[in-house]
Amino acid sequence: MKSLTDVQNTAFMAIGPSRIAALSLLALSREQQGAKEADPKTVLDLSVQRLSAAYGMLGDGLDALLEECSYSFPEGLEAKRTACLEALAPLHRAISQPGSDALDSIRAIPGLSDLCLYRLEPVVSDFLKDMVQNLREAQQMRELEREESMRATIANAEGVGRNIKFISFNASIEAARIGEMGKGFAVIATEIRELSGKTQHLLEEISGYLKH
Repeated sequence: MKSLTDVQNTAFMAIGPSRIAALSLLALSREQQGAKEADPKTVLDLSVQRLSAAYGMLGDGLDALLEECSYSFPEGLEAKRTACLEALAPLHRAISQPGSDALDSIRAIPGLSDLCLYRLEPVVSDFLKDMVQNLREAQQMRELEREESMRATIANAEGVGRNIKFISFNASIEAARIGEMGKGFAVIATEIRELSGKTQHLLEEISGYLKH
């Protein structure tokens, strides 16, 4: 199972480039390619790829990753995710129309400049910032809960070890009372007591590592 840190990194890498992709498409639509040596088709293809990846990640992609981690966004963050999808939707529709020129479809988007310059970038950046913080804090909480659970399990195991050691000690006493017939049983009881002591010492070491 992926950790929430893995989800954070995967989602960020897929969604983040959509901001520069939108600006690149805006520049191409205005025929204002910054670098003359740049191949417009290469820039167009890369921008379309980045926007498609971002739109897919914001939709089903994130749903699948979060489900795998048994996690869901809080209501406020989910609303920001929806705002990102809505901001990307016009561009995604334009580049997804079969049999049409992508740049012509992009140029036909109403308010294209405002969308790319003033709407899309802020909502995507705001979502990414809050997503990173939310998933980081959630992962830290999970790790703390996991450590507490491990400590509780170790404490229980230590208690069992002490009981076994106590029982084996009593068994040694009873074997001594029996005399010659109890010698074999006494040897076994001693070995159990020594093994219990070693196990308890190991558990104490593990517990110490978790406290650091």
